[in-house]
This record gives sequence, structure tokens and C-alpha cells, in this order.
Amino acid sequence: MTDGSPRRAPTRPEGPIVLGDSIAAALFSSAPDGQVIVDASGRIVLANPQAEQMFGWPSGAMVGELIEELVPERFREVHAKDRSDYHGEPHTRPMGLGLELRARRRDGSEFPVEISLSPVETDVGLLVIAAVRDVSERVAREAHASRIQRSLDAISDGVYMFDPTSLRFTYVNQGAIEQSGWPRAELLTMGPLGIMVDTDAEELGALVAPLIERRLGSRSITTRHRRADGSTLPVEVLVQVPDLGPDIEPTVVAVVRDISERMEQDERLRAAHQELQLAEDRERIARELHDTVIQRLFATGMGVQALATRVSEPEVAERLGRVVDDLDTTIRDIRTAIFGLQGGVFGAGVRAEVLKVAHEAVPALGMEPRVRFLGPVDAVVGPEVAEHLVPTLREALANVARHARASRVEVTLRCTSERAHLQVADDGVGPPTGDAVAPGDGLTGRGLRNVARRAEALGGTCVLRPGPDGGSVLEWDVAVAGLDDDED
Repeated sequence: MTDGSPRRAPTRPEGPIVLGDSIAAALFSSAPDGQVIVDASGRIVLANPQAEQMFGWPSGAMVGELIEELVPERFREVHAKDRSDYHGEPHTRPMGLGLELRARRRDGSEFPVEISLSPVETDVGLLVIAAVRDVSERVAREAHASRIQRSLDAISDGVYMFDPTSLRFTYVNQGAIEQSGWPRAELLTMGPLGIMVDTDAEELGALVAPLIERRLGSRSITTRHRRADGSTLPVEVLVQVPDLGPDIEPTVVAVVRDISERMEQDERLRAAHQELQLAEDRERIARELHDTVIQRLFATGMGVQALATRVSEPEVAERLGRVVDDLDTTIRDIRTAIFGLQGGVFGAGVRAEVLKVAHEAVPALGMEPRVRFLGPVDAVVGPEVAEHLVPTLREALANVARHARASRVEVTLRCTSERAHLQVADDGVGPPTGDAVAPGDGLTGRGLRNVARRAEALGGTCVLRPGPDGGSVLEWDVAVAGLDDDED
């Protein structure tokens, strides 16, 4: 009830508000962290319920215990000294202060903590309030994140994360650093447009938009990245936007793989496939030439030869004979071409080496030398003879290119079971002396002297003579039989 007189507002007492013991106790007990009050001797005078629960002690049981009971045994001696030093110069220390601290529960188990200290002067002397926070979950999260980062850094592929709005990298792994050649600090000032050679901002936005809108789970592209040294690297990029929840801004994750080695392998496979196709085509052409063309030419030659025996006019018979000779020469030329076709580009063996040397001489000669093989060349010419025959042919063709001024060169390699005879004929200016010259007669020119010595080494001869219709003919004849027996 009221007597009708105006109510007076309560007056606030002057001076600071002093909290009663009940309020201080309530604040101490309800603090979110564990709190322990320690006296100058290092004994616990008070612990809140959070501290008792954290350290696994019954209610009130911590009081009177040394604070070192909460410290792992291996650290107790050091802790006692640190505590004594702290009481000599007490000060407020922020929680943690960058230290990695460990605490001990009553059952002996350990856990990571952060501790802040606050000294308080009281009627009973200096007390220290220690606020203790269990950081096990945070340390576990940090350790988990560290393991993830170490795992990402161990990946050889580059992992790039970037903000789709600012287009700046927010994370790059060690693989990205090694792949791009940029330092981590510099990469984190850049974005994907700084390393993508063939992509502009509009194309990048079109690439990422379906992923942010969840219309696609991932996208893969093949492109080129620019390295720090200015070179470009062919890469395959897998782009994703992980779903981290509605309240977290999207982050684009790009996993980049260097595919330069794969492209080189693909190119080698393509080249090998093309070479195989070429070899198959050569084999098919060679087979058709042998099975069809040569047989028809041979049959034609036999027919002409039979016709020549029935002709009574000598002039006609002679002309038919020349036709037969020309057909035989054509057959030999086709067989030489077949050997070249069946050997791939040049193939293996002495035939292939001779064809290769003749082909290499074309730029110097200004023409393709005609090459013929007679007899079982590859069967009888072993490595000992080939070691001298191939350089001899190379020197003979080089000599023609330097001195003969020829428009036609013909190379013939005729082999029997006992001898190999190499002949190089041209239609040029002929030998400098105009006569046949043998090694013993002072064959001129260092190259020709080397050719002669090679023949002598194989028990053979070498002669440079004028051709029947002009030009010059080099005759190089060596033994092929019995060389293995001599070596034994």
C-alpha cells in the first residue's frame, strides 16, 4: 500500500561496489576454465569444480596438495624452480604465451593445456590464481590439419585452392611450388589467371560456375601452365568445389598433373605406330613387286628369249637379246628395291648399310646413286668385312662428289661364297692419270690409299680404272671365306 506521497528513487551508494563472498565464490565456481588458487608454498588452497573434473579429483580433494601433483613427473623439478622464480617476481601472464604445456590427471594420464597466472595480494599473503584450459580437442584438430597438409605436400601433383570471387590462391601445396617454380609466398599473391596460358577471366568463370551452382561435381581440362622461368607446362586439371556447408564461402580446389611425360610417350607411340604402318606398307609393296611384277618381267624375258631363237635376221636377234638383258637389269633393280623396302627405312645387315651410305651421299652427289646387289650379300659378308666395306663405299662416293663431276653413279655389290666385290662406277671425268691405278702403283689421294689398305687387310685388291664409256670405276675385291677360321 501507499500513503499517496511521491515515491523516491533509490540512491546509489557512493564509491566502488564491493562484491560479497557469495558473489566471488559463485564467479569462481562458474568460470568456464578450471581455476586453482595456490599459496606461496605451492599448495592448493582452492580449486573450482571445473578444475576438479578436468584433473579427475573428487570434490575438495585437491586442497592442500602441492601444485606439482598436477604436473607430469618429468617436469616437476623444473616447475618447482619456475614457481619459486615467479613468486619472486609475480606478474600476470596471458594464457598460453606460446608454450606447449602438459598437465597430469590424478590417474597419471596427460593432456595439453594453456595456463594463465594472476598474482593476488591478500591478508594471508601472496596467492596465485591459475586458470587452466584443456586444449586437447584443439591440439587434435591442429595435428589432424597438420597431417592433412603434410599429406597434401607429399603429393607430386599440384594442389591449388582459390577464392572464386577474388580469383586469388588461398592455399598451394609443395607439389604446386615444385611444379610451377614459384615460391609459396609469391604464388599466394597470384591467382589461376597468373599461370594459365590459354584461359582468360571469362573462360575461367564459365569453368567454375557450374561447380559453384552444384550443377556439376567436377570438371577436367587439359591446358598449359606458365612456369616461373617463362616456360610452359602441359597439364591436366581436375577442378572441384567441395560442399563445406551453407555458411561457408565456396573454395575452388584444382588438382594439377604434369602430363609432359605422358605426351612424350603418346608421341613415341604415335611415331612407333606410324613406323609400323610404314613397315607394313613397305612389306606389302615388296611382296607385290616380287610376286607379281618380277614374275611377269621374268615371263616376258623368257618369251622374248624364246622368240629370239626363231628369228633368222641377226640384227633383230641382237636387239631382242638386248631387250632380255634390259629385263634382267630391271629385275635386279626391282630386287634391290625390294631389299630396301623389306628393311624398313634401311633395315639391318650389309644391304641396309650400303643403302644408308648411298642415301647419305645424295646431297653431296646431287643425285641418288643406283645400287644393285648380286648374290647372297647378307649371308656371306660378316662383321669383319662390313667393318671395311662400308667405310670404303663412303670414301668412294665422297671421292666421286669431290672430283668426278658425274651425273650418274652406280654401286654394285656382288658376293659369292668366297669373295665380295664392290664396284663404284661414274660417268665423270675419269681417273687423273687416265690409266688403271693399283695400290702398288701409288694410288693417289689419302682417302683412296686408305681404301687400298682396307682391301689389303682382307687379302684383297683395289683398282681405280677408266670406265668403258668414260668416267671411272673403283674395283674393291676381298675374300670373305675362311675369315673366322683365321681368327681362331
